[in-house]
This record gives sequence, structure tokens and C-alpha cells, in this order.
Amino acid sequence: MPIECNLCGSRRYYSVYKKPRAAVLSAVSPAYAISESHLEKPDKIVRCAACGLVYAIPSSMREIVRDYAEMADPEYLKEEKGRRAQGRVVLKRISRFKRTGKILDIGCGPGFLLDEAKNQGWETAGVDLSAWAKAHSRDHFGIDVFQGSLEEARFPDRTFDAVVMMDVIEHLEDPKRVLKEIRRILKNDGVLYVSTPDIQSFLSRALRARWWGINKYHLFYFSKKTLERLFTAVGFKKLRYASYPRIFTLRYWARRLEAYPAFIHRPVAALAGLGNCGERLLKIVLHDQIDVVARKITRLDSLETGEETKEGSSLKKQKVTAVLPAYNAEKTLERTVADIPRDVVDEIILVDDKSKDRTVAIAKRLNLVVFQHEKNKGYGANQKTCYRRAIERGADVVVMVHPDYQYDPKIIPQLIEPILRGEADAVFGSRMMKGGALEGGMPMWKHNANILLTAFENVMLGTYLTEYHSGFRAYRTRMLCGIAYEKNSDGFLFDTEIIVQILANHYKIDEVPIRTRYFEEASSIKLWPSLLYGLGILKEMFAYVLYSKGILKRKKLEPVTLKDSSSRYKGTR
Repeated sequence: MPIECNLCGSRRYYSVYKKPRAAVLSAVSPAYAISESHLEKPDKIVRCAACGLVYAIPSSMREIVRDYAEMADPEYLKEEKGRRAQGRVVLKRISRFKRTGKILDIGCGPGFLLDEAKNQGWETAGVDLSAWAKAHSRDHFGIDVFQGSLEEARFPDRTFDAVVMMDVIEHLEDPKRVLKEIRRILKNDGVLYVSTPDIQSFLSRALRARWWGINKYHLFYFSKKTLERLFTAVGFKKLRYASYPRIFTLRYWARRLEAYPAFIHRPVAALAGLGNCGERLLKIVLHDQIDVVARKITRLDSLETGEETKEGSSLKKQKVTAVLPAYNAEKTLERTVADIPRDVVDEIILVDDKSKDRTVAIAKRLNLVVFQHEKNKGYGANQKTCYRRAIERGADVVVMVHPDYQYDPKIIPQLIEPILRGEADAVFGSRMMKGGALEGGMPMWKHNANILLTAFENVMLGTYLTEYHSGFRAYRTRMLCGIAYEKNSDGFLFDTEIIVQILANHYKIDEVPIRTRYFEEASSIKLWPSLLYGLGILKEMFAYVLYSKGILKRKKLEPVTLKDSSSRYKGTR
């Protein structure tokens, strides 16, 4: 029966390893254990001719799954101190992107990492096929581990802030299916940590079949390239690679390195034999393991299939107000308002910045709540009035919609969902996800400038947003009351300044992909104002860095206290 590549679906492959017939006949494999270093080699390993993924063709998956379920590993417990230290390294790497919340460890073993996470304030859950692992986690750490596969656990949608798969993905019969399940149970801003042997590492290529990573229980052999392709196919974005440290006693290292060249193995074995040296911990980075943190991304194709909005309707219990900062919008206002979903949006406020056309008259005819500036104050000043009026009128969530019909208001349910779920304080519609900007007609110079500015801002602010300059946004009003947005610019720089305030006060940002429409009537900032806008962003970024290092004081980046808010603002907190 032809075997399909798990990554690309191709049935074309070529052999890279086949166990000799004599080895097949004489092989007596020890029982599977995590710490066992003399496991039987696979019958056959192949490489996909289309995408390069390396994978094994096992003789019996039923036997492999049975071995996992029956696994018990007393030797693993003897290395508890080192494995806990290794677990703390993993948690530290996750904490760069997610500091706390609910964490799931898939293939958790006896629960050392989960216990470390529990001690750091995480809410923990584990999955493992082994009855021994479940019993040890329960009896020693009070952690209830589900015995079985991830799919059998049937966790609800968006349950976890972080998921760990340490030395697991290579064991899976269908990695793509499991990653899809992980994506389903991760929150919209959730992160995934994966560690797996690197088939393209120097040691793998040098040692070939003698390399520790080659055994019959490893069904897939990833490189950074194939793992990233798998992430992209499922809906994850790689955030950061790191060198994977192994922390074990010298005694353990001496046993695990027996298959390695003598110049590596013998010095370790000699040290392990000296007095009590064998019980000392040794941290080694062999650079033959992929260690990566990835983030779940929300994609346009998932929105089209409704994947991200299965429960959206049941979440609508808060007042949602759409605010329209308007200036000369008579040609597009009516179409924009018609596309705003009124089953989700409770009220629409339009703030007119002294338009010279019939914008106000059309807004009143459409029964919008209208406020007018006595003189033209600018885009940022218009937003300030929008948010102030929405908060005064009791909004829980504020959605900014440009009335020029450039952004599609029909996406509002997806935009506000992370806020309604309590997973984000601000959500931005991104034109850069899945090519939405170019498909909508964004000029190439503007598209490229947007990408360069966003990359610079990510570096300066330590974030991973796909776009900083979208005008389609949703904010939790409690968050707006906690930042000094009134101190921001009255011009276009306001959009960047409020992002810096959000990050400086440790609020959470999420993104969803959106489509845009570029046409003659749509408003658009011209080239020279764009250049001034870019220079303003550079100034803002450097000021933030100086503020974060304590060199520069910035009043507008400090949190707003209750005594600084009006009585109406207090009511939204």
C-alpha cells in the first residue's frame, strides 16, 4: 500500500536507511523506556522526493502504541534533578511569550515539568499513554494526567495558553493531525513549544544509524525546514529557535554516549568513574536537537470556514460600540454602515471632524449617534473623541471602523471575539496576514514600507505583530481607561502611540486577518505625509526604549489611576 507524506501528501520517496536482514532476524529489543539508549533500529527510513521530509515505515504501529502504554521507567526517576532543571529552561523560554495561564504537557512522563510549572503559578494539565506516568504524576504531585492520546482527551476549544511537546512529535503517527488538534485547543494568542531530534544536524549526518535519534519508536525525522513547513501548513508561526540543553548526571551521560565516537564517550566515562563524580549534573548542548517556540496564528482561510467563530454568538453579553472617525465620508458612509453587523454591534457613534460635505446629514439620516468637532482637529483627535464618547455611553468594547469602506465591517464578530473571551485587551485587523493587502489593491510602495516599519517596530518593542498600521481595531474599554491615550498626538501617529501605551502597561494584543479595498473614494495618506509619519514612528520607538531602560520619563506611557479618571470612566473598570 503506498505511503503518503504527512507534510505534502506525495507518494514519491526514496530510501535513506534499511535495516540489514541479519539485524532483523537477530534483533531483541529492550522494552521501551524514555531513558533507554539501546532501542531497536527502524526497519526502513525514507525521504519524501517532493518536500524532503524524512520518515520511517514501521512494521507494526499497534505494537509501538502498546509499548508506550506499558512503559515504566525507574531510571528516568533517578535523573529527576536534572530533568527538573531542563524543565525550568523550557518554561523560561515559553515565558518570553507567555508568562502564565494554563499549560498542557503532551507526553508528560512522570510530571516533572508540570510540577515545575505548577510551582511557577501555571494551571497544569498533562496527557500521556503510560499508566505509570499517570500514576506518578497523581501520587507525587497531585496532577491529574489524562491517559490516552490528545484527541481522546477532547479538551474544549481555546483551553490552553501554552502547549509543550518535548521529544514527542517524532513519535506521532500523524503529526499534522495532532498539530491541528493543538491549534484548536490553544487560545488565539497561545504558544507551542516543540523539541525534536534534528536529522540535518552534524552528529546525525556523521553517526548515521549509530545516532541516538534513530530508533524504531521515532517515526518522523524533522529538520528546521520541514518543521517550519509543517507549522505553516497547520497555522503556526515560528517565533524563536534555541539550543536545546540536556542536563543529566555524568553516570547517565556515560551510558547515553556509548554509541558516540571514543573521543566523546571515554572522557565522560572516565570522569563518571571517579568517586562520587558520577552523580554530578552536567549540562551539554550537542546541537542535534530542534528547540522552537511557535505561536498560533489566525488566518483568513480559517475565518472563511468558520473555524474561529464556532461559539462567537454565545459570547455576546457585553455592549459593543462601533465608532467612526469621519471626515468627508459622504460617498462611502452608507455602504460602511450597511455592512456593520447589528446583531453584534449595539450602537454606532460617528464623530465628524468638520467635514466639508454631507457626512453629518447622512449620518443623522442613518440614525447614528453623531458628535461634531467645531474645527478640524486631526485623525488622532477624532479617535480621542470617539473613545471618550463611547466610554461615557457605557461601551464595554469599542471597535474603530473607518467610514471610507476600505476595511470590511463584516469581520467585526471575529475582531471582538478574543476580547469577549478575555484572551485580549486589543485586537487589530491585519492586512498583512495571508496577503490581504496586495489582494485588495494596496500600492506596492505602501505595502513594502508597512512591512519594513512593522519589522523595525517589532525589534524595538520585542513583539511579533504582523502589522502596526491598521485602522481597523477593537479595544476593551477597561484598557482604554487604564492608558493615557488623551496625551497622544492629534495626527496619524496616534495609532502607533496607543500600541506603545498598551505594551508599556502589559495589556494583551491579538490579531485577525482582514481584507481591504483600495479604490478612488477611499481615504489614503499621501507620500510626503507618509514619510513624516515614518519619522514620527522612529522617534516614538527610540523614546520607548529609553523609557523602558529608565533613562527617559514619559508621562503618557504611565498607567492612568482611578483618581485621574472621570466618574463615567470609573464605571467601566
